[in-house]
Amino acid sequence: MNSQKMKTMFAINYFQPKIYRALFLLTMLCTTALTQANSLTASVDRNNIGLQETLTLIITADEQTKDTPDFSALRNEFEVLSTSRSASIRMINGVTESSTDWHITLAPKHAGTLLIPSFNVDNAVSDAIEINVTQQNQNQSDSNEQVRVTVETDKKSVFVQQQILVKIKLITEVNLSQAEMQPLELKNALVVNLDQQQYQTNINGKPHLVVETSFAIFPQESGELIIPSLSYNVAVDNSRNGWGDPFGRSRNNILRLRTTEQTISVKPAPSQNTGKNWQPANQLTLSENWSASLDHLKVGEPVTRTITINTDGLSGGQIAPLANNAIDGLTFYPDQAQTKDNKNTKGVQGSRLETTAIVPNRGGDFTLPEINVDWWDNNSQTIKTATLPAKTIHVAGDALALQPLTNLQTQSTSSTSIDTNKITAPPVAIQIPDAVTPWLWASSILFALLSIALAVYVWQLKARLAQWQAAQEISDLELSEKEKDIWDVLKHAATNIDAPALRKAVLSWAKFQWPTQHINTLDEIAKLAQKDALTTALKQLDELLYSNHLSTEWNPDALLALLKECRKERQHKKTSPELKPLYASK
Repeated sequence: MNSQKMKTMFAINYFQPKIYRALFLLTMLCTTALTQANSLTASVDRNNIGLQETLTLIITADEQTKDTPDFSALRNEFEVLSTSRSASIRMINGVTESSTDWHITLAPKHAGTLLIPSFNVDNAVSDAIEINVTQQNQNQSDSNEQVRVTVETDKKSVFVQQQILVKIKLITEVNLSQAEMQPLELKNALVVNLDQQQYQTNINGKPHLVVETSFAIFPQESGELIIPSLSYNVAVDNSRNGWGDPFGRSRNNILRLRTTEQTISVKPAPSQNTGKNWQPANQLTLSENWSASLDHLKVGEPVTRTITINTDGLSGGQIAPLANNAIDGLTFYPDQAQTKDNKNTKGVQGSRLETTAIVPNRGGDFTLPEINVDWWDNNSQTIKTATLPAKTIHVAGDALALQPLTNLQTQSTSSTSIDTNKITAPPVAIQIPDAVTPWLWASSILFALLSIALAVYVWQLKARLAQWQAAQEISDLELSEKEKDIWDVLKHAATNIDAPALRKAVLSWAKFQWPTQHINTLDEIAKLAQKDALTTALKQLDELLYSNHLSTEWNPDALLALLKECRKERQHKKTSPELKPLYASK
C-alpha cells in the first residue's frame, strides 16, 4: 500500500509542472488569437483624387464574423456606389488565419478634404482616413478629356407651373461600354422624363457620339429652384487598344462625370391672372364632339358631348376641369375625366377629355352656354381665352297619344247604328207632282247609291276593327312573351351583378310594365312606380354607372325584389274582373 502511494506522489510531482506549463501556453495562444480577432484595419487605393473619380475603401477584420460595419456615415460626403463582402481562410507555417473583407466603391460629393470615418466590428475600431479631392483630376488621361457632360436649360426665369426644358448631353470621342446617369429628383417640382436620343456630330473635325437626355420640369412653388449637380458614371472601353493588356483582355476605365448646378428663378402668377385657374402654356385649344345631330333629339334619348382640351407646355394633370352646367329640362351625367400626356424632346403636350351624357326631360329648344377657358400664353406673356360657342339643341316633344280604343269603339258603333237605321228605315209614301218626278227619281237613285256605298264602308270598317282586335290579342300575347324574356335577362344581369346590363334591362322591361308611357331614364321609372325604396335603389344604380366606379359592395337583390313587386301588381290588375273586354259578346 505504501509503495502504491509513493508511486502516485511521484507521478503528481513529475507531471504537475508540465500541466501548468501547458495551461500557460494555451492561455497565451487564446489571448493572442483574441487579440488578433479584435484587429480591424481600413485602407484606400488612393488618397488624392479628382471630383470626377472614384476610390475603393477596403475594411479588413482578422477573423470570420457575421457582423457588418455601419456605412451610413459615409453618405455625408460620399456616394456609396457599390459594396461587396468576402471571407478567406489561409494556413501559413502550420498556422491557420482567417479574415473578412469589405470593398466599398465611393464617389466624392464635393471638392476639399473629406473624411472617411472609423468603423466598429466586434468591438474592434478602425482608423479614420482623410481624402483630398480636387475640382479637376490632377492626372487627367486622354480618355477623360475625350468624355464630358453638359447641361442646358431653355429658361432661367419662369412663372410657377411653367414648363422648363432641361437637356443633359454626354459627349464622347471614345467607345463606352457603360453609361449610367443619376436620376433627377426635385422636391418642389414635377419632373417628367421626356426622351433619350443618340446621334453623331463633328467637333473640331472629329466624330463624337452624343447621348442626349431630356426632362420637363414644372415648379410648384415660387422662389429659387435649384437643379442639382448630377453624376454620370461611364466606363471607357479600352478593348481596342492593343497595348492596354498584353494578353488582349478588356479593360474598362471607370469615370464619374458631373453636371453643373443650375439655378432657376420661379415667379408667382402675374397680376393679370384674375381667374381662379392658372394655366401657363405655349398653346391651348378647345374642341367638341357630339354623338348625334342636335337637330333631331327626342325626349329621354341621351346624347353624349365630349370636350377636349389640348395644350402645349402643360401636363394633362395640370389642366383645370370645366364648370358644370345646370339647365332646366336637361339632365347631365358627367363621366370621369381622362388625361393624357404626349412627350417628346419639345416638351409635354397634355390633353383632358370631359365626356357628359345629356338626357332631355321634355321637348323644346335648349341653349348650352359658351365655354371659356383662360390661359397664360408663355410666348406673348398675356392672358388669352379659348372659347367654345354656345350650342342650341332641338328636342322633339312626346309623340301624340293614340286615341283611346273605347272612344273609337263608341264612335264606330254610333255611326254604324245611325247609318244602319237610315238604311233599314221603312220607306214613306209621299205624293209628288208629276212635274218633279224625273228629279225625284234621279235623287232617289243617287241617295240609294250613296246609302249602298255607305253600308259597304261601314261593313269594311267593322271587318277592319275585328281584324285589328284579333291582331291586338295576338300582339298582347307576343308582348307578354317578350316581357318574360326581358325579365329573364333582367334577373340574369342582377345575378351576375352586371350594373350596365341591369340598367339596360330595367329600361327595356319598364316599357312593358307601363306601355302607354315614354320611358328613357331610371328617374322616370321611379316617378311611375311611386315607391320610395325603389327610387333609392334606382338612384343608387344610376350613381354607380355614371360615376364610372362600380362598388364591389353593391348588391342588386333589393332592386330585383322591388321590381318583382311592381310586376306582380301589374299582373294582378290585368286579371282583375273590373276590366271589361273591348267588345262584349252578344
